[in-house]
Amino acid sequence: MRKHDDESKKVCASCVTEDYLQQLIESKANGGCSYCEEADVACVALEELADLVEEAFEAHFERTPSEPSDFESALMRDKEMGYDWYRDGEPVLDVITGITCCEPEVGEDLLAVLNERHASYDPGDPCEGENEFDPESCYERTNAKSVHWHVQWRRLEMALKYESRLCNQEVLKLFDSVFAGLDQARTHHGTVPIVDAGPGTELLGVYRAREFQSQNDLKKALQDPVKELGPPDGSIARANRMNASGISVFYGAKDASSALAEVRPAVGSKVVVANFLFTRPLKLLDLRSLETVTCSGSLFDPAYTREVERVGFLRTLTKLLILPVMPNEQEREYLMTQAIADYLASLKQPSLDGIIFPSVQDGVGENVVLFHKASLVEKLQYPQGTRVTAGLMDFDPETEDSYPSYSIHISQPEEPSKQKRGQPITPFEPNWLLKTERKNTLQLVIDSIVVHTVKAVCVETSPDRVFVSHGTHRERSELDSPPGDF
Repeated sequence: MRKHDDESKKVCASCVTEDYLQQLIESKANGGCSYCEEADVACVALEELADLVEEAFEAHFERTPSEPSDFESALMRDKEMGYDWYRDGEPVLDVITGITCCEPEVGEDLLAVLNERHASYDPGDPCEGENEFDPESCYERTNAKSVHWHVQWRRLEMALKYESRLCNQEVLKLFDSVFAGLDQARTHHGTVPIVDAGPGTELLGVYRAREFQSQNDLKKALQDPVKELGPPDGSIARANRMNASGISVFYGAKDASSALAEVRPAVGSKVVVANFLFTRPLKLLDLRSLETVTCSGSLFDPAYTREVERVGFLRTLTKLLILPVMPNEQEREYLMTQAIADYLASLKQPSLDGIIFPSVQDGVGENVVLFHKASLVEKLQYPQGTRVTAGLMDFDPETEDSYPSYSIHISQPEEPSKQKRGQPITPFEPNWLLKTERKNTLQLVIDSIVVHTVKAVCVETSPDRVFVSHGTHRERSELDSPPGDF
């Protein structure tokens, strides 16, 4: 009899105050509400409302275990542990009334309808225990189910590697979907994933490091630090995580130690680290902020469900982009991250100048890559005729020994030569007609240059012992513990 009663009941927008559901109810035909007894108001059938609640549970909630696990049961039996087991989650009725913002009587009737749908009517059914909407069941929110995003991402990764690279429309379509609304996104803390950098901000500049394995190359770098420490010319730019071969970008780090670690120097080499200041405002996408991006909407809106799945994938994207890559696999494994960098660099809205991402080498710092359009370093301003020399060694007269001592000496002419009006001195740039005009973005702080001599490299590992077995017998060292021992 209860089932028949519930099928005939109707609910109005005053008894269900969740925004999406209210709009849905107000679009229905007028009738009489079975709860507040208002006549001639827009109403929805209780059964139809129960359908929406069931869909919301399937998409966003998971029923918690009704009994403790074997491990938890063992803890409960151990009197010394004093362990008490409590079921996780909220009672199903509280969840229903909470997400629908409905009157208690409406929530009880919705639970009754759903319980009848999922109850077993077969007395001989061997399956025992509660059903999905048993009044005693409890639920908790699930993580976003973004499996199909990961599958699509992996498939397009393979397509970039082995099928089509330069004009892959499927990849472009995927990027459009993944990065939609970046400038409107918000994190758990209310911040945005696009941060400001440059004068007047918290991020005034970055550090950059370069390794040198010969004294001559080191001396050249100190004599012309802008050229040698700045980004390479496109003609010699090698492919890396965020740039394809031939595309010059600026790789830096927020701190000097991360910049030093990222070059992976050899023992005995020299690494020059310098600070570069931003000379103009920049917009940088912070990949780490994507891990806490949220989305708002109604649990009953199919569009919100799809958005939750997209945001769930976006939160895992940072880990996909900074996976360590072996040197012999970089050519193929960097294709996806290079394609992402090219895509973000070409965006018109929002317009981005670079990316902030976690350091792969030291695991704690943050790297900054500036796209080609924002990677031009301002040339040092010297009068014409200025001579720059560098020193690498000095002499101690007491011990009569030489020792490393690095210096840059700038000799300016006594009377700078006068330039003819209308003929400013500008450096020659080959193929200048073919190059896009760029604004200066970085300024080298010449007093910040430090030369590091690499004496040793610390390797941090997570060791796993290998146990060897022959037939049915396991051979191991006397010092090794058998598997399962603590």
